[in-house]
Amino acid sequence: MRLVNVPLLDILALGCFIVCWYGYGLAANVLTRKRASLISTVGIFRERWMARVCERDSHVADAALLSNLLRGALFFASTTVFILGGLLAVLGTGGAKVADAIGALPYVAHAEAWLHETKAIVLILMFVYAFFKFTWSAWQYNVLSILVGAAPHPTADREEIRVFARSAADIATLAGESYNIGIRAYYFSIALMTWFVDPLVFLVVTLIVAFVMYRREFASPMLRSLEVAAGATGGA
Repeated sequence: MRLVNVPLLDILALGCFIVCWYGYGLAANVLTRKRASLISTVGIFRERWMARVCERDSHVADAALLSNLLRGALFFASTTVFILGGLLAVLGTGGAKVADAIGALPYVAHAEAWLHETKAIVLILMFVYAFFKFTWSAWQYNVLSILVGAAPHPTADREEIRVFARSAADIATLAGESYNIGIRAYYFSIALMTWFVDPLVFLVVTLIVAFVMYRREFASPMLRSLEVAAGATGGA
């Protein structure tokens, strides 16, 4: 059964992918307001970190930490550029050649050349989205570095320190969320790649990826450890 020359199973699989990818982001934001998550729990430590920044004159250790965070975002941004270059090179060979190359792989379901080309374009758009998120995360970490350099002196007014710590922690959280969304795009791009094999495999892998991401963010051992650490250092 086909709709507008597109196999119905491909339409259903792509629809499930869009719902899981976009819907997961919305659901995660709602759940984070109601229960602990990796993002919200790490946010507690970000706020404490920014408060500690205002308690010391030397920010050498803070600079090293920010450098590591920035390096991670830039690594994925540069890696995404290489991935995009490879995908565009494959797409530039023409739809027929893309179909021939993919068709030569084992267990790949037969599909028309234009459909393979469309799948490649969707995958490219996913990595473009990831690139924008990683570069935005890197820029936010740059801004955070400037804020740390301009942190109030330990002898400054307590209200000034409190406002600074809250604002700096918010920027750190925004940078972390942008990075997390970029990583999420990488996870779902793995599901997208299975679309070249078979739409049913694509649908199943999409559901598996969504479940893995939910478990890691809301029910992982690391989250439980962070909650314990947050409670143990709550009065520090």
